[in-house]
Amino acid sequence: MDDHTLHLSLSWLMLPLALFLAVLGALSSPRDAQGRPLLLLPDVKALEEYRRSMSSATAEMQLLDGEIAALIAGQNTDLFTQSRQAQAAFEHAMRIAQEVDVQSAPPALDGLRGTAAGTTTAYLEAARLALRWVSLPEETNRTAAENSLAQARQQLKTLEESKWLAKR
Repeated sequence: MDDHTLHLSLSWLMLPLALFLAVLGALSSPRDAQGRPLLLLPDVKALEEYRRSMSSATAEMQLLDGEIAALIAGQNTDLFTQSRQAQAAFEHAMRIAQEVDVQSAPPALDGLRGTAAGTTTAYLEAARLALRWVSLPEETNRTAAENSLAQARQQLKTLEESKWLAKR
């Protein structure tokens, strides 16, 4: 086999590979509001990764909200089950807070990071107060848990309304 034949053989092998990679890139590239692929320069990639991370965190906070609300509503009368659910909600709040805290934000999204951190702190406090209410089921503890959850919901609403997290 001479060099010319080898070169042609390699060309025919590279063509399908290049086509496959082009299709894969087109399908997996994030899109802007107009549906055009984003050019993932390092700073744009960092912004997009952080935005996706915070979108995931807000979804987790919505789940946590339901867990805390169910606890406060006292839907389960079995104290052991209620205690286990309260502990699980508190641990869920801790995991979310840790995930938000360790995620480094690009400088352009420092405000979003602050809002997300404040929201996770509010949910952590709501989970703590719900845990307190389960262990000491007094009306003052229940009211404190309800008020804390309402504040956390307000902060979550503010976070979700961020232009960075708006549905695309």
